Amino acid sequence: MKARASRTLHASWMVAAALAGCFVFACSTSDTDGSSPTSSDAAVDSAVPDAASPDDADAAPDARGPFDAEAPPVTCSVTPCITKIVAGPNHYCAVSSEGVVWCWGDPNALGNFAPKTSPAADRGAKPVLLAGVADVVDLGATLTHTCVLHSDGGVDCFGRGSAALSRVARVAGAKRLAVGDSRSCVVDGNDQLTCWGDSFALGNGQTTMDAGGEKAASVAMSDYAAFVVGMSGSVYSWGFEKQMLGRTTSLGIDWTPDRVEVLPATLQLAASTKHVCAITIDGRLFCWGHGDQGALGVGNFQDMPLPTEVGIPGPAFPAQIAVSGGHSCARTTNGRLYCWSRANTYGELGYEDVAGVFVPALVSSMENVVSVATGTGSTCALSTSGVVQCWGDNSKGQLGIGQHDSQRHPTPTAVAFP
Repeated sequence: MKARASRTLHASWMVAAALAGCFVFACSTSDTDGSSPTSSDAAVDSAVPDAASPDDADAAPDARGPFDAEAPPVTCSVTPCITKIVAGPNHYCAVSSEGVVWCWGDPNALGNFAPKTSPAADRGAKPVLLAGVADVVDLGATLTHTCVLHSDGGVDCFGRGSAALSRVARVAGAKRLAVGDSRSCVVDGNDQLTCWGDSFALGNGQTTMDAGGEKAASVAMSDYAAFVVGMSGSVYSWGFEKQMLGRTTSLGIDWTPDRVEVLPATLQLAASTKHVCAITIDGRLFCWGHGDQGALGVGNFQDMPLPTEVGIPGPAFPAQIAVSGGHSCARTTNGRLYCWSRANTYGELGYEDVAGVFVPALVSSMENVVSVATGTGSTCALSTSGVVQCWGDNSKGQLGIGQHDSQRHPTPTAVAFP
């Protein structure tokens, strides 16, 4: 069944239909690498393209027709043909149509898969095939490591601290994976949320987390806050970071999932170490958390402790969201891409000017986008042809072009797969 929704459909039916028809829930990434780019306070000017007004999406929302979040199919006109991408702060991984995994970027996050034959200065700058990694159901990445969920429920990880591929958990029937630096979770075959690892902010040991008494649809993790989307579309949060929980709590560390306030039934959610964004079942975008990087998309850099609606210009709806600590990007239902941040220091927003935009701005060079992933100062997008293009910071080889450099890369460039 296709993931199709309208404002007149019941929330629980819609989320179940979306889950049956497509896989659109995003796992979060950790963004604390200690190298925050210099922010720019420059306002949007004539050199910054297509900045959207928060009012644009409300001009005639019903004229946009019904909301369909399903991504367009990948037609595979290249080899390897990529069908899924995920991001850590300084590296990316991709699954091909053959079911194999490629990764590139920070060699510390690639573990033993980082090629030893490359010049030390350029290790990880070209995609490397993860030999022996197959039968992939889902991927997750953080600053320090990458994890793979297999169809047998096994979760294998590699990277800093565990360079070799190693089994860290096995949960029968697991089908969704969210990875944090200290704690990770899966949605299992019974639609229950199982988590493991030790984190002062998110809990300790292997436990089953309660999602308000309902079954879990997806999960997202950051270093200090975690989120589970229930089958009804309700979102529940727990953790240490009050600005990101999206609800009021009297506890300094709240380990009990409780419902995010004022957020309509949700289809997809992504979390960084700074903020959270969600797409609702009727095609609206909401963000909350720390606004100092301008990544909330609400027109300023104020903190928003509760979900606040973000305008995306019509006629398309936001359909997939990706967030890093410094910027956010959304794919729309017409295959276009919008990004926003306080600064465009490395070109991560996809245009030349270093000034940022505090509301979604069109990446004019990108069309036919299937999905987007965001790292710290960099962005990668997958198109319907199976090509991955990246732009922004390349200091650790995040762009996959075969070398590291300190230049700005505002123009999307195809990843150079061997």
